[in-house]
Formats: sequence, structure tokens, C-alpha cells
Amino acid sequence: MRKEILLAVIFGIILGGVILYGINLANKSATNLNENKTSATVAPISTPTPIQKSLSIVSPQNHSVTSDKLITITGRATPDSNITVISEIDDLIIETSPAGTFSAQINLIGGENTITVTELKSDNTTITEAITIIQTANLPE
Repeated sequence: MRKEILLAVIFGIILGGVILYGINLANKSATNLNENKTSATVAPISTPTPIQKSLSIVSPQNHSVTSDKLITITGRATPDSNITVISEIDDLIIETSPAGTFSAQINLIGGENTITVTELKSDNTTITEAITIIQTANLPE
């Protein structure tokens, strides 16, 4: 019985020492961390300049509702670039004007129509923009 008590006391002293050493080490680390934070200089962060998108759909607006079965989609892109216009019915390939404008007539189906316009630039990069047009037989007044 005496051996067990002696062993428990020795184990308790060792465990207590390890715990105290850990607490002391954590306090020193926290103190050093706070000192390092105050002495560090903060470099200003530069905000990146936004990249200008060269493709934009001017009309119709996204989520427009129309009763027409045929619409004209117009937009702007890089001058003399190739444009593809893809809808549920039509697939068109057109070229922008020297001013950078384009226009195409698209047939619509009843309901939701997703029109995807993709620009292929001369360096073979593409930019895509999509809009949704809803065609309905009768519009509310």
C-alpha cells in the first residue's frame, strides 16, 4: 500500500511540473507574440485596377419580358472581333464593326430564353456574357 501512495505522489509531482512548464511556455510565447506585433510595420495594400470588360450587351436588358418572337440584341466589343450569339433556336457568328458594335436578330421560344454572347479576340482569348429573356404570349397590363 505504501508503494502505491509513494508512486501516486511522485506521478502527481511530475505531472504538476509538466503542466506548470507548459503554462509558463505559453505565457512567454504570448508575450513575445504581442511584442512582435507592435514592432512590425504594415505595408500598404494596393488595390488592383479593375480589368475593363470589352464585351457588353447593350439591349435587351437581362431578365426582360417580351411578347415578341423576334428580338434584336445589340452590344459593344473589341473592334473587328468575332462574336458568337447562341440561343435556344439560333446560332450566329458575326463580326463587330470598326467602331466595336454588333447587332443580331434572335428568334425566341415561349418561356425562358438564355442568350449567350461570346467574343473571340485576335489573341484567341474569349469573353462570354449571357442574358435571360422571357417570351410570353400575353403581358400583364
